Amino acid sequence: MSCTENDSGPFVVFFLPAVVGCLTILLARRWANTQVSSSSSTAISRRRKIIKDPLIKRPLPPIACKMVPPISKKSSGVSKKGSVPVVDDDNGKRGRSVRAPTACAAAAAFAELKSDGPPPPKHIPFPNIPHDGVLLFEVMMFVFTLVATGLQFLNLYRTAWWLPHSFTNQAMNFYLIDPHLVVFIVTLISRRFVMAATLSLIRTVVTAKLMPSTVAAARMFILGLVVGILVWCAYFILLKHPIVKLFYLCYPIVIYVVLFGFQSSPLLELNSGPPPLHCCSHVPSDVRQEADTLREDFNLRIKKILFNSVAGAYYSSFIPCCFAQSYLYYDVYGASQQVVFVWGCLFGRYAHQLLPATYCDVLHRSAIHLGSWRLHSTSIEPNVGLWICSVLWSQGALASFQGRTYVASAPTVAAQPNNSGHARFYSVFINPSTLLCLLLVLQLAFIVLELCLLFSSLAWHNFMSILILLFINYYTLFKMMRDYLVAWKVYKAEHMIQDKNASHSN
Repeated sequence: MSCTENDSGPFVVFFLPAVVGCLTILLARRWANTQVSSSSSTAISRRRKIIKDPLIKRPLPPIACKMVPPISKKSSGVSKKGSVPVVDDDNGKRGRSVRAPTACAAAAAFAELKSDGPPPPKHIPFPNIPHDGVLLFEVMMFVFTLVATGLQFLNLYRTAWWLPHSFTNQAMNFYLIDPHLVVFIVTLISRRFVMAATLSLIRTVVTAKLMPSTVAAARMFILGLVVGILVWCAYFILLKHPIVKLFYLCYPIVIYVVLFGFQSSPLLELNSGPPPLHCCSHVPSDVRQEADTLREDFNLRIKKILFNSVAGAYYSSFIPCCFAQSYLYYDVYGASQQVVFVWGCLFGRYAHQLLPATYCDVLHRSAIHLGSWRLHSTSIEPNVGLWICSVLWSQGALASFQGRTYVASAPTVAAQPNNSGHARFYSVFINPSTLLCLLLVLQLAFIVLELCLLFSSLAWHNFMSILILLFINYYTLFKMMRDYLVAWKVYKAEHMIQDKNASHSN
């Protein structure tokens, strides 16, 4: 029936939806209020559910925390020892004040810092990017270096097994390969994989109380096992080859001692400690100490990247060529090409594992707090104060240090003016996307070079080697490109926000 034929039609069409909508809004507001009240889990909120607070509908007066001069006992309203002092609020009403000297002192200090010094820098939350676990990474590296070793042996001891009058039906002359040398190489490239698998097994079996002692015992056992196998293999290798070639096997050990000393942790684990974290401190000495600690950690990671990539390419691709028979003829250009490509692939994988975007963001936040100085004049200018180590300097501030005048070139500066380490740390990590872009360009250059050699290669063994190396390089390229794109967008947005805040402050 239409609205014109029934008088109740307009009510149903116009008024009933309005009534239902109002009831829906009221019910939604009531449900939201109940959710907010029920989300509180403090003791006061639980008590207010039973005893209604008479002051719940009245707004609480603001708590004033001011430094007042000492006055007499009579004027302050204190009549007895231990009584609560009476203060006046802004409206002239009298009430009892809550004693919180620690909170008041902290608030007063922060207000003084905010008013006198530069405002504290603000950080943009960095998104969580998936990262390869330790065990997965070690499995991939062990498999890759093992395949690279096999490919180099294929380049050296390949056969023409497809010819009709060939005397062998195998692709390699296995009888020419020294088994003790193979065991030596496999032991070295599998040391971190064995350690990672052992630690994963220990974490699932051993309790947290026994974990430190068990991990230390496992490290000593695996280190002794690796050293014992290497010495056993080196003895049999020495019986077959001249003693000069034994120095080829021990050469990376000298580099390891120079870089890391006599520590066993870098040999068995890529990164044994927890990842570094950033603490937003407004104390200049703490900011400088954090920057120095992060700079040392970054330098240690660079050493690990270089050593592990060079050692992996050395033992998997160069050592087989050193111990080849003197009468063996092989393609020197193809073997050298294999060494370079394996090193580039390992360098990219280790660089992405040890320098991910999340780690670079921690150093970026510390660099924002650290700041940087720029040389303003080689002589001290008049009316320029000395640099004080306990002061945060704002952008454009002038300070004299060791006979020179420096100007602050960052919104917040806590660095030492003539410290080259602080200056390099700030220039590298004020925008970590530049470092990630450099790693991405290097990885892309290796891939382009491999593709050019792939299309120009005629030998089947070289074609197979390059094709297998491309798989791990594509995986690393994907990881690096994702980290770079995310970091570039985040730091671009952060830079725009900082410029907007600077324009508003001016």
